[in-house]
Formats: sequence, C-alpha cells, structure tokens
Amino acid sequence: MEVLARPWTGMLIAVLEDGPLRFSEIGERIPSIGDRMLAARLKDLECRGVIARSVDAGPPVRVSYTLTDVGRGYKDVANALSKWGKMILESGGPCPKTSGAEAKGASSKAARPRRDD
Repeated sequence: MEVLARPWTGMLIAVLEDGPLRFSEIGERIPSIGDRMLAARLKDLECRGVIARSVDAGPPVRVSYTLTDVGRGYKDVANALSKWGKMILESGGPCPKTSGAEAKGASSKAARPRRDD
C-alpha cells in the first residue's frame, strides 16, 4: 500500500503497461506531472523493482523505462480495486453528505483527551 499511496504511482504504472517509454514520452502522456516529480517517482519505482531502467549507449544515449514482472502485477490490483469500487456504488443509495468542518470536528474531538480545568 505504501507504493500505491504515493502520488502518480498508479498512473505511471498504467502508462507503462503498453510497453517501454522514454522520460519525455511519459511526460507527454501525463502532462500535469512535473519533471522533478516524474524523475523522483521513476527512481523510487525502480528501487522497489516495479520498473526497470535501460540505457542504450547510442549515440545519442537513450534511456527507457519498462515494467518488471512485479510492475505488471499492478493490472490485477487495479482490476480488483475497480471491481470493489463498483460493488460499493451498487450496494446502496447515496449517503448523507457532511461538510469538511463537520467531519474534521468529529474526528478531532474524538482524538483529543478531555481536560478537567
């Protein structure tokens, strides 16, 4: 869950499902991610064994990223999450909405110990 909880991770893995891509190609497919964030996330996913980085000495030097077997396993996880989400939507009617202040106040009150001043 630590891997999936990080911003952009799911989207990066999904983009790489179609095959190897270069840094600029990934950036074009996810235009809202900045270069620094993309580089950091790719490095993290490589470290965790989710993607592999390959360097073609060239000239010019070309670096591409591809999913490993571990990374390709994400597709099953994404499908399971999608199925679960559909089950939640189909299981009942709309829930009453609470404002952000109500939800925040309820959780912060429960978390604070009582003071007897």
